[in-house]
Amino acid sequence: MPLLLHIFIHFILAIGLGYGLGRYFKKPWLCLILALLAGWLIDLDHVLEYFLVFGPHFNLIYFLQGREFLLSDKIHILFHAWEWVLLLGSVACLIWKKKRTIAIVLITIAAGIFIHLWTDVFINQYAPQNYSIIYRATQGFSAPKLLSPVEYQRNLELKAELGI
Repeated sequence: MPLLLHIFIHFILAIGLGYGLGRYFKKPWLCLILALLAGWLIDLDHVLEYFLVFGPHFNLIYFLQGREFLLSDKIHILFHAWEWVLLLGSVACLIWKKKRTIAIVLITIAAGIFIHLWTDVFINQYAPQNYSIIYRATQGFSAPKLLSPVEYQRNLELKAELGI
């Protein structure tokens, strides 16, 4: 799937989620903004990943090609993790009665992350466990261990094509 379409799907789902939660919680702007931040801007961890590999030198073409993953053979993407959904949801449940607005903030962020991750599971056709930071850590964040043999072979071919 083309990258722009992938990003657009995340954007539309985040808006829909924010709208729905905003109507439900009677906080439309708060939920809309938070759902957009969580459900769409979660991908900023790809930028972080890029800088971890290449340092402060940014090359848009390299970034769009995903060279940070190809060069390092690692997949960290720290914000792409089911654990954030569980943590934020749990805290929201604990504080619901005393700090309702903060709980709504946490629920909206957790829901935004959740919808983003499920969308990624289907679009990228990766196993759901690959979106667990604990699971990735147990695999040493290693692309060869996290990707299927077919997916990793595609990475190797792209590396050869790009001369990496």
